Amino acid sequence: MAESDELTDLVNRSGFPLQIGVAAAVRRSNYRHGWEVLYSEHSWKNSNDESSGFLDLVLADAFGTNFISVECKRVLESSWVFLISDPERMMERRHAKAWVTRYSNNFVTQVGWTDVSLNPTTPQSSYCVIPGQDAKTRPLIERVGAELVRASEGLAAEIARVQVYRQEGVRLVFNMIVTTARLQVCVFSGDAISLNDGKITNAGYREVPYLRFRKQLSARLPGAPSSSWPSASELAHAKDQTVFVVTAEHLEDFLHHFGVDARALQRVE
Repeated sequence: MAESDELTDLVNRSGFPLQIGVAAAVRRSNYRHGWEVLYSEHSWKNSNDESSGFLDLVLADAFGTNFISVECKRVLESSWVFLISDPERMMERRHAKAWVTRYSNNFVTQVGWTDVSLNPTTPQSSYCVIPGQDAKTRPLIERVGAELVRASEGLAAEIARVQVYRQEGVRLVFNMIVTTARLQVCVFSGDAISLNDGKITNAGYREVPYLRFRKQLSARLPGAPSSSWPSASELAHAKDQTVFVVTAEHLEDFLHHFGVDARALQRVE
């Protein structure tokens, strides 16, 4: 193998080509969806736990209202399988958690992580099986998702500082993983699991271009609960987060269909 081929192979084993390629694809298709690459390799710091790092990409819509924290994950010839144990939950979901910041009279109100209604609708899952994962370590998608949540909080704080004197309204930050993995949804009934060997029977599979991964990815507690201690549902909901998982080849389509329900934003306080 020629030295140039070896060097190219070395580069391709990293995740940087995918990150650069995704950025190029967003810019190339901007005319269709209006999104732009606001930052690449953007440093962030979360003052809540002093965590820090770099976001692969930060995307912003044409209105400067919606932002997406993006982590790119390149895998070869692999599928990520998302489990849905209630067939009725295969219904397309419209809600997702976003960090919402409201601007009014040159003041900033941190609303925090809030459910908003938006398109595109997708399946939603809390479980992901990735081939080759070490059973003793935290699953990759949960580790990446938790860091995205912390990064989005840091990004939102930064946006609040630099945009406080700009137009009034709200700013929303979402979480996204863009991957080359095939996304498979496994649908089955919880009653169809054998308690003898813990195996699923009669499962159905469907490949999807993108979906919502929703799980307790944050340790953040709800602020100002209605009672001295949050209820179990309040606590679970506060720690619940949404990460969009999108195949790289369908990112343009996802961004084209992305849209937040304006009526839902008016109800955010």
